[in-house]
Amino acid sequence: MSGRTAGADVTVVTVTYNGVELVDRCLEALARQDLGGLTMDVVVVDNASTDGTPELVAARHPAARLVASPANLGFAGGNNLVLDTAASPYVILLNNDAVPEPDFVATLVRGMDEAPDDVACLTATVLLAQRFRPASAGEAGAVLGPDGAYAPDAAGPVTLVNSTGNVVRTDGFGMDRGWLADAASHHPPAEVFGFCGAAAILRTSALRDVGTFDEDFFLYYEDTDLSWRLRLAGYQIRHCPAAVVHHEHAASTGEGSELFRFHDGRNRLLMLAKNASAPMATRAVLRYLVTTASIGLRRRQPWPMVRTRLRVIASFTRLLPRMLRKRRRLSRESRTARAQVERLLTAPPTMATGGYRG
Repeated sequence: MSGRTAGADVTVVTVTYNGVELVDRCLEALARQDLGGLTMDVVVVDNASTDGTPELVAARHPAARLVASPANLGFAGGNNLVLDTAASPYVILLNNDAVPEPDFVATLVRGMDEAPDDVACLTATVLLAQRFRPASAGEAGAVLGPDGAYAPDAAGPVTLVNSTGNVVRTDGFGMDRGWLADAASHHPPAEVFGFCGAAAILRTSALRDVGTFDEDFFLYYEDTDLSWRLRLAGYQIRHCPAAVVHHEHAASTGEGSELFRFHDGRNRLLMLAKNASAPMATRAVLRYLVTTASIGLRRRQPWPMVRTRLRVIASFTRLLPRMLRKRRRLSRESRTARAQVERLLTAPPTMATGGYRG
């Protein structure tokens, strides 16, 4: 780890909130990076943790710079504390619950060095840290991926994919590309709609062009929103398969929690209202309203699920005027038509496949 140098080749940012053990493992892996002559500045943004994170970083990782936020600013605001002023040509985003392989940083930096200037971002290969084995028919606890059914197994022979970038479907839902695919057989195209904020490198000049994360999102869909803005500005986003991290999926927020459901639902609608064509955004919002009314009136879901959806609608309605102002500014500044960007969207699957949005 090179420490703080004004002329660093890359700034690596990890945002943490009450994840002291997670960030410790992440920083240990960064300290073991084989940089091959490159220099990096490692910055930990602590979102007002109360679990001793600042003390641990100072004691165990003195080469990392600690930025202490006075409040929890979420993934978006936490990263922006660094992204807004980063001086290095590249910035790497790395989740606190991700452990990078030793050549992760160097692979991403050299990949960007070799990429055309209109490539704003390379998204890494994010693998699930947990191991799996093929599951027997109907086995309890098994997960179903595109390549079959798998059961968790600490000694299992199969590594599954968390993400090789984000895609957006034509019905307005975002998904992690490759979710639960067998990593050994998942070889997707280099071009992908968006980057996964768990592990990616961004060109700082592109951030100066389109802006950093939208802090109204707090967490979830902020990476896809930024990806969409990069696309509207004419940039490309590609996958860098050789840059690999192992991710403790949802270790920080808990997929399925109310925190996840609220921000995931609201931010999807905010992203569409801000970036998508008017027909696509309108269809998605109306579908959400109708579905909420249906499950509420027919009691098809438990009350806490309905309550979260009502919170989503209230928060979305409050923020909609602000999103529409941002939309108008994007319309004035965009170099690529919305219709052209939407040609990159993915058709929904013909049957339910599970998964989540990264």
